[in-house]
Amino acid sequence: MSRAKVVVAGSLVAVVVLSASVALAQPLSEQQWRKQANSVCKRVNKDLDKVGNELYAGLGKNEKPSAEQQKAFAFQFVPVVEGAVTEIDALAEPGVVKKDVKKFLSAVSEAAASIEADPSILAGNADPFVKANKIAKKLGLKACAGG
Repeated sequence: MSRAKVVVAGSLVAVVVLSASVALAQPLSEQQWRKQANSVCKRVNKDLDKVGNELYAGLGKNEKPSAEQQKAFAFQFVPVVEGAVTEIDALAEPGVVKKDVKKFLSAVSEAAASIEADPSILAGNADPFVKANKIAKKLGLKACAGG
C-alpha cells in the first residue's frame, strides 16, 4: 500500500473513532457545556486578535485596512471560526439547549460564509454576527457573544 493510501486510511480510522466516541458521549450539564464552549471562544478570540494584530500592525488609528488586508484576514478568520463551530458542535450539549446551540452554530456559519464571500464586511459598520451574538448571550456564552 502506498504511503498516501496509508495516511488516508489512518485518517479515516481516526474520524470513525472520533465520531463513535462523540456519539457515545453523555450530555454535559449546562454549566459544563457552557464552560467548555466559552473556553473554545476565548481561545478563538485570542487567535483572531493575534492574526488581526499581525495583519493590521502598520495601520494608523484612523486608517482602514486595504482590500488585500481584508482578504488576508478573512482567509485566516473563516477557517478559525469554522473550526470553533466544529469544536462546539462536538460537545455533548444538554438537551435543554440543543435547539439554541444548533441555531447559534448555524448563525455563526452563516456569518463566516458572508465574510468569505465579501471580506470587506469586516471593515464595515454592520456586524455579520449580530444574530449569533444574540443567541450566544441567551445561551450564557459571554466569550462567544462578541463586543
